[in-house]
Amino acid sequence: MKQRTVFLSFGALFLVATLVLSVLFRITEQVFLPDTAADTEVSERPVIILDAGHGGEDGGATGTNGVLEKDLNLSLSTGLATLLRLAGYTVVETRTEDKLLYSEGTQKGHKKQGDLTNRLAFTEQYPDSVFISIHMNTFPNQSCEGVQVWYSQNHEASKAWAQAVQNQISTLLQPDNHRKIKAATSNIYILRHAQTPAILIECGFLSTPAECERLCDPQYRQALSLAFFSAITEKLDSKS
Repeated sequence: MKQRTVFLSFGALFLVATLVLSVLFRITEQVFLPDTAADTEVSERPVIILDAGHGGEDGGATGTNGVLEKDLNLSLSTGLATLLRLAGYTVVETRTEDKLLYSEGTQKGHKKQGDLTNRLAFTEQYPDSVFISIHMNTFPNQSCEGVQVWYSQNHEASKAWAQAVQNQISTLLQPDNHRKIKAATSNIYILRHAQTPAILIECGFLSTPAECERLCDPQYRQALSLAFFSAITEKLDSKS
């Protein structure tokens, strides 16, 4: 276990260093590109919608150490949004504070549905977008760990987006993660209804003590954000 922890720490540090250089390269590229070329490149990119799951009175899952999923989701989403904006991408965040997104005056018992409906509305407002929802996982078996990505079946590009994220996680941060991407079931509301490319990333298992502690570590969350950043930028650069 100690050897595995050392590997994860070294791997996270290496990933941070490598991908920070990647961000800096992309920023430099934006600065030195001719204005017309830069404008054309930006206009061809989809808007990236980042959705930090849960919020407000809905804490989501609770970790073995008491941490609330909603807080980790927001931290990861905010970090990822910062990286993408620094690299010149257009990012829209569904929430930037600790609250659900139901409309004012929504009656008790309808707030959760109102929240989901308003999150889905972002995909309708930005039809040329990619929707990425950030969540945490739980399972009774405390040996479960690792990132798991779900994809919407409504748009053919969703599966490729999910695979891009899962591949980068396995390559850069979790070499023992052999999880397969999964098609969203009907109980994942937004992925069931979104007509744009849409994925949901379960960033780890709060029900597994060791992984819960890692997810509470800001350095590890930064490494996750950087791995997601790498997957997104590589996917967009491939134009596939």
